[in-house]
Formats: sequence, structure tokens, C-alpha cells
Amino acid sequence: MPLPSIDFTMTRGNPVRNFVIATIGLLLSNPLLAAPPDDPQWPHEAECKKWTDVAVPARDIGSAAQHCDAQALYDNRDFAAARQCAYRERDSGVLMMLYANGEGVARNIPLAKRFACEFDGAPAEVSGRLEHLDAIASGKDRKPMDICDDITSGMMMGFCAAHEGDAARAKRETRWTSLQSSWTPAQRSALADMRKVAKAYFESVSREETDMSGTARGALAEAAYENLDKALLTDVEHFERGKFPATRAQDFAGADRALNATYKKVLARLANSEGPYGTVTPDGVRTTQRLWLGYRDAWARFAAARYPAVGADAWRAWLTRDRTGALLEIISD
Repeated sequence: MPLPSIDFTMTRGNPVRNFVIATIGLLLSNPLLAAPPDDPQWPHEAECKKWTDVAVPARDIGSAAQHCDAQALYDNRDFAAARQCAYRERDSGVLMMLYANGEGVARNIPLAKRFACEFDGAPAEVSGRLEHLDAIASGKDRKPMDICDDITSGMMMGFCAAHEGDAARAKRETRWTSLQSSWTPAQRSALADMRKVAKAYFESVSREETDMSGTARGALAEAAYENLDKALLTDVEHFERGKFPATRAQDFAGADRALNATYKKVLARLANSEGPYGTVTPDGVRTTQRLWLGYRDAWARFAAARYPAVGADAWRAWLTRDRTGALLEIISD
């Protein structure tokens, strides 16, 4: 049965997750229609040949908007829309979960196996999903199946870490909203400006100051971003309770000198390739440092609006010491 053509254009959602989805898809010439090789190289390929021709119910395909996000629709439990979007996008992972779990459609283990095979991935992952589906069919496993249940590869670890990060950030947004309930419009605006600059800085840390040379690069980048994003909210929550940093305005000059010395040391070490720093380069650190300076100043403007009792240089000292520690982490062996 012909299915809608694939479209790997990603316009929304988590950039790490979108990158992994696109990469997985581009590794396959035609993921929903392709059959395993005639001469199987791996045990799962022989098993997958059994499910290649399982029919897709025509009524399940429906129609979906261009550039929809099947995973986001699935996470929001809009299963009918997720199914139609997944057929449009050829998101085999979402289709596998829908049919394995009987979400918005009748449970169909053979069709779920077809999509488990067409999602492809590391041989151990495909075999694990097929065994998982057998356990569901036999009644041994009654829990909902997730695409991240049987991962073994660095690529899928990155995808799943990004997916978990999306969910965690959505929960943090609820906390941010609650936090600002009694703030003035000027304070909310200053926070929004600071968070926008913070996002650019955090993304640069995850991309430029994280070694992206291994297959687990997606998971490492996601972890780097998440650590900074979580810390930002935690810090502001502490400050809202009156727990301010111990730094004073007079500490800033010394903290700034220490940062400059550390910055030069890191650039020199990276330039001389004295350690196993992978993809982290002097240029990447320079880019991130410039973004950090903008973040520091945006924070000081926000603090002036929300915490005027604490001087700007006291905030700069606190942020500068934190950045010095982060730079030293880059060259720690």
C-alpha cells in the first residue's frame, strides 16, 4: 500500500532530537517500504522478513498537516493526530508504540513488529524491540512500550536524552510561570530577556564546549544544556527565598582577573592540543565566552529589576566565579 512521501524538514521541537530523527531517517532509503536484505547479516533481519508485508489499514493513515511533530502529538496523548502525522512523516517509532500499546487503534503486534523493523537502528536494539513485542503479545509485559525502552546505541541515547529533556523543560516552564505570578511587568520582561540570552549561551556550551566526537554526542550535548538550564531555575528559586550569593561587589575585580587568567590558560591548552579535548576548540570557547559576557550583563539587568538590594558587581562576581569553574572543567584530565 503506497504511503505518503517522507519529509525530513524539521522546523520545531528539540534540535538534538530533530537531528537524530533526520540522521536515522537518512540512513534508510525508504524506511516504511524497504525490506531487509535477501541475505540477512544479523539474526533480527531474518525475523524482520516475516513482517515486511503486514498490511497497513487504509483507514489508519488519514491526513496530517505538513511539518507536524508526531512525537510531540504522541507525548500530548493526541493519538489519532500522532498516528496520522507519523504516517505522513514515516515516523516508524511512533507507529510502533501506537500499535504495540493499542493507543487510538486496536493493538496490532504484527504491524508493530513491521514498524519496529523499519525504524531500524543497532542490531541489538531491533532484536530487543522484537523480543519486547513478543512479551507484550504473551501478556508477560503489560506496561506501555516506549521507543527508548530497548536502546543500546549512542545515537538513540542522544534521541532519548533529548526527548526526556523536552519533557523536563515543559515541567520547568510551569515552575517559571508560577514563580512570576506576583512580579511586575518590568520584572517579567527583564527575566524573559535574560532567559533568551541564557539559552544562546547554554546552547553554545552544549555545542562548542562539549566533546561531540563520539556516538553519544547527542546525549552529552543534551546533558550539558540541561545542567545549565536546571541550575538557572534553581538559583532563581533560591533567590526568591532570599538566599542570595555570598559574593560582594568588591569581589568582582579579583574574580574577573582569575577568569581572564583561566580563559587564557584554556585557550593555550586547546591550541597546543595538550589533552584529549575532542571537538572542543579555541574558537568554540571564544564564541561561548562572548555569549557568556552577554548573559552576565543580561543577568545584572534582570537582578537590578528584581533584586535591587544586591549590587550589580556582586552578581557579576558570582557569575564570574561560576564561569571560571566551567572553563577549568574543559581542561580537567
